[in-house]
Amino acid sequence: MSQPAPEFQIIVALLTAVNEQQEQITCLSEQVSKLEAENKELSDRLNTNSRNSSKPPSTDGYAKPSAKKKDSSGTTPDPDSDPKGEKPNPKSLREKSGRKPGGQRGHKGSTLRQVEDPGRTQYHPVIDCENCHRSLRSSKIVKLIERQVFEPGRFGHFEVTAHVAEVKKCECGHVTLGSFPEGVDSHVQYGPATQALAVYLCQYQLVPYKRASQFFLDIYGLEVSPGSICMFQENAYDQLASTEQVIVDALKNAPIAGADETGMRVAGSLWWMHVLRSEKWTLYHLDPSKGHSAIESMGVLLTFAGILVHDHYKAYFRYAALHVLCNAHHLRELQGVVDRDCNHLAVRLQRMLRLAWHLSNGFKKIGMEAMPETIRQRISSLFERTAKRAQAEEAEYMERLRQRRGDDKVRNTKAFNLFKRLVKFKEATLRFMTDFRIPFDNNGSERDIRNGKVKQKISGCIRSKKGAEWYSRIRSYVSSARKQGHNVFEALLIAMKNYSDQPLLGAE
Repeated sequence: MSQPAPEFQIIVALLTAVNEQQEQITCLSEQVSKLEAENKELSDRLNTNSRNSSKPPSTDGYAKPSAKKKDSSGTTPDPDSDPKGEKPNPKSLREKSGRKPGGQRGHKGSTLRQVEDPGRTQYHPVIDCENCHRSLRSSKIVKLIERQVFEPGRFGHFEVTAHVAEVKKCECGHVTLGSFPEGVDSHVQYGPATQALAVYLCQYQLVPYKRASQFFLDIYGLEVSPGSICMFQENAYDQLASTEQVIVDALKNAPIAGADETGMRVAGSLWWMHVLRSEKWTLYHLDPSKGHSAIESMGVLLTFAGILVHDHYKAYFRYAALHVLCNAHHLRELQGVVDRDCNHLAVRLQRMLRLAWHLSNGFKKIGMEAMPETIRQRISSLFERTAKRAQAEEAEYMERLRQRRGDDKVRNTKAFNLFKRLVKFKEATLRFMTDFRIPFDNNGSERDIRNGKVKQKISGCIRSKKGAEWYSRIRSYVSSARKQGHNVFEALLIAMKNYSDQPLLGAE
């Protein structure tokens, strides 16, 4: 049989190549379609926010709502197409009225007025003349002045105490008024228990002012306006000034303190809530700054010489404390490396941290104050070698990546930065083994600061700088009182009676 002509062989080879290329094109087209679908799904997920889905507003993050700026054509761009993924402008159906917050002119008020039949009456007689100190027991009463104090009573009722003071005129011509109790200054007023309960609801239970006002009306039948409740917060703030200084002084001398910070919305802007705490004291501070200026305005860390536990925020390293890093953060970051890269060395570092903490708890239970030196050195050495090995392997991976891309500016991976940090700050990471008073993590500070996130979730924001100051000082007092075993309401009742601003919760 004769061989096929060379031309025929060429045609067959070309057809075969075309078929192979067609198969590759079909396969690549399928891959492109799949990738386009995945890209669309991911883009849709990135562009989903509280305005175009059922996601809650809290998932939009701290980013300031994007401004509606006009482009060169004079039209306002659609924020849904914003490539930056910024937090969207809220689309409220309410239009701006141009009026200031609070009660408006002509609205129906709820002024507190005296009642004809108070439940209790206390008399305050005039004994001696204020001028010449002559006895006025038998002198004729010129008139009586009555002041009424309203307090919560049993369910559905409120109690009114009438304070009636005598007015007498002495032979010397001087008119003397009987002494009212401290704090009874007005013709009619709310008592310290009412004020303490309002502060308790708003600052401890985080109830908004209007709902607190409704609480008094529903439970006690007592009308307390949101404006009055706002005034009670200011009274508490003013009467806790010296107590806040006591907290600052106590934290300065604390052997171990924790620090943390988180973002909060104040007056429409991003502020930062800072906390410094110990086992018995808590100090809050809200500030537009996250950095050292805000930290130093708290008045503690500049002279603090104890052990400071934090989550590696660089601003804290400015201060001459003995630093301890939060290992709960390290465990979470190591888990992220495991999830992304299946890194076995990250798993090993996790196990070593957990083992060290487990051993520390065991030795602490039998009365020891630190881990035995031999075991501590062994764990420290293994931890350092493993972290250095992990860092070296990650460095090799980044070098291969640079060579493959032909780019010397490849950024360090998150895993490399983590391993580098664990090597550099090994002592701060493992310091809990040297002194069992030192916590393994900074969860205490995170628990103390969580109330700020709850408040923001309930109210959305703090509306003014003054409100932020009230919240910080009152919450510092409440948290410290609770840590020291005091009943929160009773502590606030004492604060509302602290008219001369005496220090409460004396430093130990």
